Amino acid sequence: MAKKLLDEAGLKDPDGDGPQTAIYASRWSTKCPAANAAGKAYASVIQNYLKDVGVPVAIETAELNTLFDELRRGSFQIFYGQWVGGNQDPIFFKDLFATSEIPTETRASRNRSRYSNKELDALLAEAVNTFDREKAKQLYTRIQEIVSNELPVLPLWYQANIVIAKKGVRNIKVDASGDWGFVKNLTVEK
Repeated sequence: MAKKLLDEAGLKDPDGDGPQTAIYASRWSTKCPAANAAGKAYASVIQNYLKDVGVPVAIETAELNTLFDELRRGSFQIFYGQWVGGNQDPIFFKDLFATSEIPTETRASRNRSRYSNKELDALLAEAVNTFDREKAKQLYTRIQEIVSNELPVLPLWYQANIVIAKKGVRNIKVDASGDWGFVKNLTVEK
């Protein structure tokens, strides 16, 4: 079915004759080699699935600053990244999907997919500026429907966060969003 859909989309015979798609899997931190290995493993899985339908993919890694420069320029076809925290409030839809948040050469932004939808922009502007919680709920429900139908990004999973601490560390309350804000409330018993 995937091959048929690719043919219908005008990508006939995607067997490597044309340019290869690249998946960027960043080196987030030299202090966290496990995150690097996981990113490469995820990219390999995606690469293999795309290969099965005839889409050749190369995996490229880049240091974080280089990666963000490439994202700002839009020099990518597929990008694997992680979103940690910050999604406790639906206002994050503006950061990720508003046309005004598309990165430029001089400005970083979170709308790295370069998604643009005038209806969504209008809904976001209204939702961000309303104090009526019920109205905001209705607006964000519609916003979520649009994003879910158009899929400017493809969320694959939500990574689990595990906290390991010494016995005397107290007030560990990890938010389900993955946000590390709980650290400011930690206490240590001597």
